[in-house]
Amino acid sequence: GPIHGPWSQLNPIKWLANIAGVSLIIGTTLLIKNRSAKKDQKSTYFDWYLVYMAFGLGVTGMGAELTRLAGLAGVSFAVYYIHLMLVWALFAYLPFSKLAHLVYRTVAMTYNEYAGRNF
Repeated sequence: GPIHGPWSQLNPIKWLANIAGVSLIIGTTLLIKNRSAKKDQKSTYFDWYLVYMAFGLGVTGMGAELTRLAGLAGVSFAVYYIHLMLVWALFAYLPFSKLAHLVYRTVAMTYNEYAGRNF
């Protein structure tokens, strides 16, 4: 039978997480398809790396959950391990990616707010 996780499948948090996971897979698939169709625009390795990283995170995250629900413990643990390695790789890559601007800007805006500087 299924390997039970910490939350019920009826939990609203679980629903939101599953919707987000499916949306991530669909969104990155469409992004890859649309970018590949535009031969006149050049994308760098770093652009593609982030897109494929997001796709891999979505696929392994959903794969880990689905194999867990199917009761395939060995496969589930292996897929979850790969998922965790991709999460680690994303965090390690974050300072060198375009996502870094999201973090840097958020930190700067928060600092300005608490320091009383409103630009």
